[in-house]
Amino acid sequence: MSLSRHDQERIMRSPGWRARRVEVFDTDAGKVLAKGQRPARHPARYQLLNALARLVGVPFLKAVPMHGGAEAQRIELARLQALHEAGAGVPRVLHVAPDHFVMQWLGDGELSTLLRTGHPQAAVLWREAGDALQRVHAQGQYLSQGFARNLIVDTRSQPPRLTGMIDFEDDPLDVMSLAEAQVRDWLSYLHSTLWMLAPLLPQAQSDARLDAWMADESKTVRDLFLHACRKLAWLRWLPSQRRFGRDTVALQAAAAAAHRYACRHAARRAASPSS
Repeated sequence: MSLSRHDQERIMRSPGWRARRVEVFDTDAGKVLAKGQRPARHPARYQLLNALARLVGVPFLKAVPMHGGAEAQRIELARLQALHEAGAGVPRVLHVAPDHFVMQWLGDGELSTLLRTGHPQAAVLWREAGDALQRVHAQGQYLSQGFARNLIVDTRSQPPRLTGMIDFEDDPLDVMSLAEAQVRDWLSYLHSTLWMLAPLLPQAQSDARLDAWMADESKTVRDLFLHACRKLAWLRWLPSQRRFGRDTVALQAAAAAAHRYACRHAARRAASPSS
């Protein structure tokens, strides 16, 4: 797959991706997405997240610098290449220019939308997305923003199917280890999905799936994840009613799952003859 010179020039002239950062085009190579550069984020955003990481005692929740501009584009291109070589479902890069690049268009839907609207296939896609994340980790890789909004679904397919992952403008390894970045992926994924999953999948099944994913992770990741679950468990006392806002409800649901996970695995360690 390649982008013709005509399509390159047409995309370069378009004001759309300059105004909105992203724009979809029909080309000879099929649908593609042009992505422009964004300015760096204000440091105040980092300070808030870093304060939260210190408060809960989970240092790998700290903010990853978002450089913006050409540096963010360089990071994203490098991450896309590394993930593609590892066999992850990420878009292929078709063209790179100084102020934008063009990649495959993966689809018109997001896992977050299907979960929020209660789509009949949403729980299946939730499991498939978690399986895909675990496979990424098995190849020694990690995401940057492992949120449901960055897990792309082709809703034109029947049933809808997961097509890949996007958004790699930052690199967690700038400030943490690989294992910490992988745990951070899981925390991001659970935080962004569990609060919407509850009406679609019995709690026992989502807990069992989390146990299965962790069983396939490295011991270092499992230990760090259990540590994070213990530290975050107290947040389960936050309100769970939607009227308190999405962020509060999402954090409460993830913390409740973390508490259940910590309790299950504390009990198993106590029952083990080697403990």
